[in-house]
Amino acid sequence: MKLLLQEYQPKEWGGLTTKNHLSAAFGNLTQKASTLTSMVFASNYNLIDFGAYLKSISTPIYLDSDDDFIWDLMNSEEKNVPLVEARIDNTAIVSTDKTGFNYSRFQLVFPEAYFFDVNIIEGHKHEYQIRILDDARPEGSYWVYDCELVTGDALLFIPYEELLPGTKFSKLYSGVESTLSKKGGKVRYSTPFKMKNLFTRLRMEDTVPGNMISRPMGFTIQVRDPRTNSIIKTNLWQQYRDWEFDRQYVQEKNYMLYYSRINRAPDGTFKNKGKSGYEYSQGAGLRQQIETSSTAFYPVRNFTIKGFLNVVLDLATNRLPFDKRQFLVRTGERGLIQASEQIAKYGEQFFEPIRSVNQFISMSSSGDAEFKGQFKSFRGPNGVVFDFMLDPIKDDPIINKVPHPDGGTAESYTYDILDIGTTNGESNISMVYQRGMEDIKGYEPGLRNPFVADYSMIQNNIMSNPIDGYVHHRFFMGGVKVTDPTKCLVYKCAI
Repeated sequence: MKLLLQEYQPKEWGGLTTKNHLSAAFGNLTQKASTLTSMVFASNYNLIDFGAYLKSISTPIYLDSDDDFIWDLMNSEEKNVPLVEARIDNTAIVSTDKTGFNYSRFQLVFPEAYFFDVNIIEGHKHEYQIRILDDARPEGSYWVYDCELVTGDALLFIPYEELLPGTKFSKLYSGVESTLSKKGGKVRYSTPFKMKNLFTRLRMEDTVPGNMISRPMGFTIQVRDPRTNSIIKTNLWQQYRDWEFDRQYVQEKNYMLYYSRINRAPDGTFKNKGKSGYEYSQGAGLRQQIETSSTAFYPVRNFTIKGFLNVVLDLATNRLPFDKRQFLVRTGERGLIQASEQIAKYGEQFFEPIRSVNQFISMSSSGDAEFKGQFKSFRGPNGVVFDFMLDPIKDDPIINKVPHPDGGTAESYTYDILDIGTTNGESNISMVYQRGMEDIKGYEPGLRNPFVADYSMIQNNIMSNPIDGYVHHRFFMGGVKVTDPTKCLVYKCAI
């Protein structure tokens, strides 16, 4: 990208930086109208540390080793069971059969012995209730039940279309006679299942020659101190290098925590190898943990709050009480605008058009009008609340390369719907660390290093190597735990 008044393309390099790089980059400078250089292409200038953000909304988990971390999750024992086949007199039914007519018995075949004797079950329609007459008998890998219709109408039968293979059946209750009943329906149980993730490790390093310490660059740059979040001005290469190193470190950590994809093979091993020859492993980031469980799509240019509400209700119905249905929605700048516009349209069906509501329009004494306000929260029916939050990662065109026809990246229109409440008393989304190992910074000093101001005052300078310079190291190890990923959802445009 070249700007209108831009004289030359900026030079880029990586790794070791010497004074020759600065000379080549800035050489003989002409007269400057300003000594301040602006970071015009720094889309992540106000970089948010995603790990710090997760720590702000939930208590981190600290473990004693860097082994895989596991947690238990339990499903309800209630479920639908698909029908394999319906039979009359142990022969598969055909379209002309009247299954259950005149209180006749029939057989239902299922892939598991989920139902018990005296259970009342039903398929897709409530009007056809079926009574199990005995416990299932095995037949190869299937289970066969003798059944009858529960009805007072001898002419009632189950249509062939309601007994097609794949039709879902569920248990209603265990019904018995009024006099001297002999047995009741049995109880089903569900055991917890294991969820397992692993740590991902990030390491960066940069070598700095001794003669680059306190070296001026020939220009002044304005940067944000990632530790204090304040703006500072500097013309020293070392300060700019420190800022750029930390900025890229935080950015890589953000990408890792959000987009990392687990590389464990089906046999439980890791096929990637590191420089040491040992296996390279990485865990599943936030996005992968959510999208493999729940992903929904909306048509391009047809996002609506009503459609958005419907997918969230699927997450909440029969799972979250009305007073616990508050979701954090992370999206890009385009997604924020799109959501605000659609919330406004949704509201117009209940009151006069928003364009005429005074709180959104301000008028000056000269008659000039100004629109104000943006919807960033939505309280819908059945206790559902959305709080929209900007996620700068989604607007980064460097890693999000697919464009949207209305502008911006396609990822900017993606909504990560997060239940940040609790599951059995534990935060649903948490950072996981090995105790004391989450963020390590170190310097490998050579002949000169940045911590010695005056070498003439030191008789015995401790050096780790004979090189005139030092090496700056950063290391991070951590992971994300989504306790119940089925309470979250990725909602994206179908591009």
